[in-house]
Amino acid sequence: MDSSEEPRGIFLVIDNKSFYATVECTMRGLDPLTTPLVVMSEAENTNGGLVLASSPMAKKLYGISNVNRQRDLPRDNHLIVVPPRMNTYIEKNIEVNNIYREFVADEDLLPYSIDESILDITHSWKLFGDDPIAVVKKIQKTVHDRLKLVTTVGVGENPLQAKIALDVYAKHDPRFIGEITYDTVKDWNRFLYGKIK
Repeated sequence: MDSSEEPRGIFLVIDNKSFYATVECTMRGLDPLTTPLVVMSEAENTNGGLVLASSPMAKKLYGISNVNRQRDLPRDNHLIVVPPRMNTYIEKNIEVNNIYREFVADEDLLPYSIDESILDITHSWKLFGDDPIAVVKKIQKTVHDRLKLVTTVGVGENPLQAKIALDVYAKHDPRFIGEITYDTVKDWNRFLYGKIK
């Protein structure tokens, strides 16, 4: 596919890793990457309670995901189970997006969900670093230093590339950063519908 005529920019899709669980860990002074914690919905609302979020360690140690019910959880005193606090998560989301506003103009920030935002840093990245990845690391560090939240970031030349980079690469990268460009993925049909080359 010839991508020479495609619009190009520098877009980030930033995800707050295991957002509800991470917020709950940080508010308790716990490390969100090493603490096994799940956020469990109220039992009366979901026929016994449903996992809304699980920390990375809860996923690793117990295989807990957002499809588990309370009855599926292991009986282990090390596993912390907490109820959701939606107002708190909304407040944290606002705080996170306010940090993003320090790196982009309002029109270049699109809050996508309670834990994801799209940033167009095409016109602003040179103000904050020597290259876009340096800016990504600075954003991650700022969010972590101020709020103790862990972010994963997909980087692309358009929002779709950035989202795919987030979901396919960043979540498995030790830096929590993934990148896709027109040049790195030549055959988009094969990428989207077949094997990734």
